[in-house]
Amino acid sequence: MKLADCVAEVEQQLQRAKLYFGHGTDNARDEAAWLVMAASGIDVGTFDGDWTQELSVQQLAETEKLVLERTRSRQPLAYILNSAWFAETEFYIDERAIVPRSHIGEWIPECFEPWLDPSGVQNVLDLCTGGGCIAVALALVLNRARFDAVDISTDALAVAAINARRHAVSDRIRLIQSDLFTALPGRRYDLILCNPPYVTDQLIDELPLEYSHEPEIAFSGGVDGLTIIRQVLAESRAHLTQRGLLVVEAGSAALAVENAWARVPFTWLMSANGESVVFVLSADELDTYGQSFV
Repeated sequence: MKLADCVAEVEQQLQRAKLYFGHGTDNARDEAAWLVMAASGIDVGTFDGDWTQELSVQQLAETEKLVLERTRSRQPLAYILNSAWFAETEFYIDERAIVPRSHIGEWIPECFEPWLDPSGVQNVLDLCTGGGCIAVALALVLNRARFDAVDISTDALAVAAINARRHAVSDRIRLIQSDLFTALPGRRYDLILCNPPYVTDQLIDELPLEYSHEPEIAFSGGVDGLTIIRQVLAESRAHLTQRGLLVVEAGSAALAVENAWARVPFTWLMSANGESVVFVLSADELDTYGQSFV
């Protein structure tokens, strides 16, 4: 069977199983291609586009096994493969940390220009780092900057340590167990990034089964989804340099952010899929509107 035919067949199987796609892919076709290539030992990152290649009996057997595991367990494929792609980079992942899929990754290659001058970035903070993918991906671009990657979960930080070592940036990324800024007294950064928990209590109960394999702490944003975002907005200015920038993904709580702080001129960045769920605020803007967050 040709690769293209196998992908088409697996796509139909995934659709019939009524799976949810949102942990590295957003549709059955893309997930089928990823699954078949992984099962067949085809490197997704270097794939030459030869969809007509014939798959061996062994490759087809491995594909069938992987399809069964995905459909029966409802685990995200990223966990089954211990692999996830983020900001054009492959990362290790397991159930100790959320599967990386932050919209923030779209602006990492350009280092958040024009809102930030990359040449002036020396110190970066990645709050709620999870598996460390945002910090590591940005460290690969800002190769002179130093990073603090913070998470309340020691399990997640263990995954982040694996990724920092794999990408040879351990010497520039300090992993810190902390409840947000608690363990960072007096430290200031040119850039603070945060992909916090922002799912409301009600929405958590309605999430697809795939989400049940991820740490619930990575989602829980409280009654309105703003519990952590409020704290980040209230405390981040004290940890930014004078020309610093705050970047936060608000996700499903984006409208709640706008409603809660209607006077604040958030700059919302539009993702490739048309969503605007990541906002930026400069240190100057936080100076001006800081009382709104207290």
